[in-house]
Amino acid sequence: MKKTITLLFVILMNLTKAQSVATFENFSLPVDSFYYSSSSADFQTSNAVFEYEWATSTFGGYWSKGFSYTNKTDSSNGGYQNLYNCIAYKGYNNSNYYATAQANGIIKLKTSTDNVVDGFYINNTTYAYKSMKSGDMFAKKFGGASGNDPDWFKVTVKGYYNGTMKTDSAEFYLADYRFSNNALDYIVKGWQWVNCSNLGVVDSIQFFMYSSDNGSFGMNTPAFFSMDNFTTSKTVGINEMSLIQNVKLFPNPANETIYLEFNASQFTDCTINIYGATGNLIKSKNIEINTGNQVLPIDISELNSGFYFIEMIESATQHNFKIIKN
Repeated sequence: MKKTITLLFVILMNLTKAQSVATFENFSLPVDSFYYSSSSADFQTSNAVFEYEWATSTFGGYWSKGFSYTNKTDSSNGGYQNLYNCIAYKGYNNSNYYATAQANGIIKLKTSTDNVVDGFYINNTTYAYKSMKSGDMFAKKFGGASGNDPDWFKVTVKGYYNGTMKTDSAEFYLADYRFSNNALDYIVKGWQWVNCSNLGVVDSIQFFMYSSDNGSFGMNTPAFFSMDNFTTSKTVGINEMSLIQNVKLFPNPANETIYLEFNASQFTDCTINIYGATGNLIKSKNIEINTGNQVLPIDISELNSGFYFIEMIESATQHNFKIIKN
């Protein structure tokens, strides 16, 4: 009887959460194109309004702020005139459409109460990736001539509610060269999940970008990133409970085995994915999880030394870690 009541409770909690995913696939564009509005009209998905600004100038105008959805597929040309392309060639899961964003862009959620941003997939634009990889007329090559410079490039997401910025933030490093072992340095080249659920209930979010490469006019690294599958939830009354909580990963760095320690509120299953630094899926495994506190070993002995993403997916959420394999 107790098990039945517990299961019913979890089911009821799941029903209180309505999830919405903006994949951008419902938009229509000519081949190899992007969203453009000379009147600075924001564009909308089912769950959010994406800020867009166009500035006029003596040179004809330019995209000055916010987001643009696109189906462009140029992952080779890294010049400043190639702003909209993603280094992964296509969107998440090989989709045709995705969005490209600038620093300080704002997304407003469609309804004003009980909204949570679960997260989104992120990647480097072709412009930013090529700039960091090789340097350009404005920005340095990450790592410098010796490869030892501790460069980095990151996105920080801040949430707002009723005009007040929330304390917590979510951040993701699109490049990181701060390792003592240069072989671990990376620039993200594949789609990676950014978990924003810690922001709590919000009515809008804003994206800030930071880099180790700065000059007299601010950041030298191109302040752009690509986004896909922007996911939100609207909760009514009770928030949904994740079936797996208090997830920890250790040791890190590791040699042969890493361990995921967690508590499961009931019997369930999960998927463990291991991605390389560029976002390529290396290993995936489905695992049945028993109730209670437990430690799950994951064999990484076959992996080469380097940097990896570990993704644990269960019924309610995703848990993400980055590790170093010695």
